[in-house]
Amino acid sequence: MCLVLLTSVMKKAQSVSDSLSPLVIAEASLRANIIELPTGRFLTAGLNQFRTLWTRDFCHAVRGLLVMGEVGVATDHLSRLLKCVRKDGLVPRVLDNRIVQWRVAYQTVRKIFPFLPQLALKEHLRPQFTDEHGSHAVDSNLLVLLAALQLRATPQGEAWWRENESELKRVWAWYDSKVKDGFVQQTAFADWQDSVRRNGVTFLTNLFYFLAAKRLAAVGWQIEIDADALAHRLRETFFEKQSGVFLSLLGSDVVSVDGNLIALEASEFLTAEEKKNLWQALKDHPVTALGICSHPEWSKRDIAWHVHFAGLKRYHGGLAWSWLMGLALKVGHLQGDQEFVQMLRTKIHGLLLRDGEVVELYDPDDMWLPWSSWLLTAERPFSWGAGYLIDALHATEKT
Repeated sequence: MCLVLLTSVMKKAQSVSDSLSPLVIAEASLRANIIELPTGRFLTAGLNQFRTLWTRDFCHAVRGLLVMGEVGVATDHLSRLLKCVRKDGLVPRVLDNRIVQWRVAYQTVRKIFPFLPQLALKEHLRPQFTDEHGSHAVDSNLLVLLAALQLRATPQGEAWWRENESELKRVWAWYDSKVKDGFVQQTAFADWQDSVRRNGVTFLTNLFYFLAAKRLAAVGWQIEIDADALAHRLRETFFEKQSGVFLSLLGSDVVSVDGNLIALEASEFLTAEEKKNLWQALKDHPVTALGICSHPEWSKRDIAWHVHFAGLKRYHGGLAWSWLMGLALKVGHLQGDQEFVQMLRTKIHGLLLRDGEVVELYDPDDMWLPWSSWLLTAERPFSWGAGYLIDALHATEKT
């Protein structure tokens, strides 16, 4: 009798432990942001100020959707984006039934005055192509293509790809007018580090351009650019021999962990020996491989006045992002760095168990608490971060 009782207690304890696993929490965070509309099922970037169909966030989260088996959400969302492509081939920055700047502002105020009603996200969703600066999202087209290639690799994805291939080619052709001297050129505030005036040539955008070119060519597209030459130029232009890592922006000494981790994850860009060296250099660098975005901090002149006003100066600097933590965990696993993997898994588990969901970003200088300023707080649950954490935790839990 005592043995039966002890066995029952142990099973219940194991069940509680399993229910609180980091993978379960990450999957619940992503599912919380799936919405069902009359036209299909879609993924919002978050539940609060980012309760919008942000193209960049969705594309980055696709890896998590596919791991969870939510292929239908990926299919519906990508199909809706392709139906809204502009005449010149640009995909929408967001889809919303309201002006997205108004939604963000209203939801921010609502946190201060919670009695205000929640803004519904409903049909009819309208495409929006530019931000408050008049900039388009320079990476969105590339991210749509890379997400579509991930979908194509699923059993259901090949048929969808064939049906939408002509529209996807229009999406790729949008970059024809954006390339100068062999690199994609971007305007200020146009990539994911949109609190920073990163105009010109960035490593991450052009790495995505290279990866899309290589992967599209691999599925039979006629790609006119010389992808291998582009890879060589990227290494020559952005690799800093002294530190052993890739710089973030042409003409700047800032190192961002994003492009370095994407380069390490990709199979097409670096050799195994180059990856080994880059991984070690990245772990030794002040930016670290723990998800801290950039080091040193971007200078004051690079940041718009309203970003300073909102307290966002460190937003793409010394704060740690959940999506970068997930990507770092995946890369550490690919590099066979079990000590790092165990360390980061323990940290991620602690954060998810503490918060009960995936938070957008954390402050390493404040006990890794969810970041906040006087006006804004980190989004939660955050789809982009959940997608990368699901992918990484799924990979590492299998070993």
